Amino acid sequence: MAPRSADPHRVCVARIGAPHGVRGEVRLWSFTAEPAAVTGYGPLQTADGRAIEIETLRPAKDCFVARLKGVADRDAAAMLRNMEL
Repeated sequence: MAPRSADPHRVCVARIGAPHGVRGEVRLWSFTAEPAAVTGYGPLQTADGRAIEIETLRPAKDCFVARLKGVADRDAAAMLRNMEL
């Protein structure tokens, strides 16, 4: 699991799960009031300060499938697993 941020103003709005397919997409769970609105929160940030931008989002069975900017393959997607945004 990703380290918790020391910033008391940081709010977790989503969590990245396992890779989905081989083209770099990931499973994503949104914790926002309107789950699909997570894309409108602008570039998101991980607890370690990395910026994450959602390029596309589509519903799946129990989560969303997201394409993230700069994530082009399954290996890169796997490195983001369990990151909180």
